[in-house]
Amino acid sequence: MKRLFALVFAGMLCSAAVQAQGWPTKTVHVIVPYGPGSTPDTIARLIFDRVQKNTGQSMIVENKSGAAGMIGAQYVARSAPDGSTLMLAPAGPLETNALLYKKMSYDPLKDLAPVMLVAQTPTVLVVSKDVKAGNIKQLLGEMQADQGHMSYASPGVGTLGHLDMAYLVSRAHAHIPHIAYQGSPKIITALIRGDVQMAALPPLAVMPMIKAGRIKPIAVIGPKRSFLLPDVPTLKEQGIDFGPVGWFGMATAAGVPQATLEEMHRQIALALEDPMVAKSYRAQGLETADLGPQAFSAYIQEDMKLWRPIIAQNHISLD
Repeated sequence: MKRLFALVFAGMLCSAAVQAQGWPTKTVHVIVPYGPGSTPDTIARLIFDRVQKNTGQSMIVENKSGAAGMIGAQYVARSAPDGSTLMLAPAGPLETNALLYKKMSYDPLKDLAPVMLVAQTPTVLVVSKDVKAGNIKQLLGEMQADQGHMSYASPGVGTLGHLDMAYLVSRAHAHIPHIAYQGSPKIITALIRGDVQMAALPPLAVMPMIKAGRIKPIAVIGPKRSFLLPDVPTLKEQGIDFGPVGWFGMATAAGVPQATLEEMHRQIALALEDPMVAKSYRAQGLETADLGPQAFSAYIQEDMKLWRPIIAQNHISLD
């Protein structure tokens, strides 16, 4: 009888240990370091509505915007390493800000633990109607021969659109000025008016004006063609092996146990399997991604290797 009791008690302890390693064990706060209605905000609410339904645990999405996403990221970096505070963000707060700022209040590689890559999107290199080029080789030649008439736009210094174009301009050995605009709609208006000649923007932003014939697509910048613009070839198809994408990922405070990180990944991946999530992603021009903690960490490291020399060579800084 004593032995039976000991076995039952041991089983109870084992079960309790398994539950203690689970996630979530209490209310989870999901920090979005940008404002309500932004793409990361939309993704976070979409995913964690499903996680809440699947786990029965409360998921609270909070917007903590400012300082290029670093206010929210710092909050997560300084949170308790128990998996109760997460962040959903694009590359800036998780990676490229470390290359753009000389001083930061946190180190994204040391103070944050990657959880999962959740979404990706390519960009599309588009040009105004007054640009003669119809492919990337012709465009690089036109850029090289330019006599001060061309410029390119982006949504801001250090954004993916800026870095993409900086790489292509340097590849052409050209001196094309960069002009920052507040958002894709203003850039597209500037392209149509001929105020700027080039930009790299998300497929969803440029698709209507491409189909209307108001701007011209040159190439998709990414590893494959966009499902929104299947007739537009990639840079790689045109002979240039350059295909970074815009991405969104989840991170938490450094020090969270590996078992907890893996369970976070499992629950978020399960939420992404919901058909409504896939439908919403498609409507936003996003593609589902699924890299767990270790693979996502390696992905960030490789992405930094790509951008570090481009940022340095083009003297891009936010300080």
